[in-house]
Amino acid sequence: MTTSSTRYDFLDWLRVLAIFVLLFFHTGMIFVGWGWHIENAQVIESLQLPMDIAHRLRMPLLFVIAGAGLWFALGSRTATQVLRERTLRLLLPLVIGMFLIVPPQIYFERLFRGDWQGDYITFFVERVLQFQPYPQGDFSWHHLWFIAYLYVYVMLLLPLLAAWRRGRWTLQPGPWLYLLGLPLAINEALLKPLFPESHNLVSDWYIFNHYLMLTLYGFALASMPGVWDWFAKWRHRSLAIGVAIFALVMTLFELGVIQRDTPADAVVANVFTWWWLMVFLGYGRHHLSFSNGLLRWAREASYPVYILHQTLIVAIGYYVIQASWGPWEKYAMVLVTTMIGCFALYEAVVRRSALTRVVFGLKGKDPGGARTARVTRAEPSSLA
Repeated sequence: MTTSSTRYDFLDWLRVLAIFVLLFFHTGMIFVGWGWHIENAQVIESLQLPMDIAHRLRMPLLFVIAGAGLWFALGSRTATQVLRERTLRLLLPLVIGMFLIVPPQIYFERLFRGDWQGDYITFFVERVLQFQPYPQGDFSWHHLWFIAYLYVYVMLLLPLLAAWRRGRWTLQPGPWLYLLGLPLAINEALLKPLFPESHNLVSDWYIFNHYLMLTLYGFALASMPGVWDWFAKWRHRSLAIGVAIFALVMTLFELGVIQRDTPADAVVANVFTWWWLMVFLGYGRHHLSFSNGLLRWAREASYPVYILHQTLIVAIGYYVIQASWGPWEKYAMVLVTTMIGCFALYEAVVRRSALTRVVFGLKGKDPGGARTARVTRAEPSSLA
């Protein structure tokens, strides 16, 4: 294990952990009764609270780290170079994923719902290649919406962010950072009733603005001198208040003072989200500012795992939920086999050739087999 002053390794650790949590989260979607692609007949009620918490934290953390990654990238590349690189790392895997990775999910969902009976090739030709958007049709980006939104944010924000970087505009970290949950709350309170979460980009204004702001937050934080150490310094106080906020929110919901999908819900949920992101950044900076062999492997593997994981969960889950096991046994089987499948595909297929590396958004290999992308500059290898 080595400490590092030239890289923000803790951001890489947090990104890897957030993607790892996605494996647990999307496996859990089969068992919580929230209406997913496939569903187990028996619900695991004890999963619902941790799933709800994970839903509020996992993607916001990824977008904040992606925004920080844009700040670091613009420190060593022009805006044109960044756009070209992000097109290869985001747009290309998205397009290929919509044809190769996502369709099996829709196929198994149609089988599960009784909307299709037949083989996959026929389904792909007769249904997917009609290009009718999901859910009415069978063409979608499903979990790859994250990549799609991130690429749109890069295109929209890059001129502004490049000017910001050149102008050396900056702010000083301080307690005012705790207030950044309020704009998120206002956005949700005003727009969620009008534009429910859909991930379809064109009419998803609540979610689009939500993650746009978080991407900007990440960029702004990375621009502030000493901000990561400020989070680390305040980590204990942030944690104590974060626990108090969680206890208060749970009590208010239990007493019926706050109802789901109300403006009050939007306020407390986003204050909770932002506060706990600062907790993660503070403790991450303090405890995870090092690199080791595991991080060097996971830093690259996490992106292909993200692209692959949901398809494996749906495909494996389709067969597992038909077994006569208990729900926890099914959950464990889907989770473990998905992990094994993701890691095996990465090791055996994705990382082994220049073509598959490009398809999955990775940088290439030199003729000797070592990665040309060995990073020495001070930036995390975020998806953005």
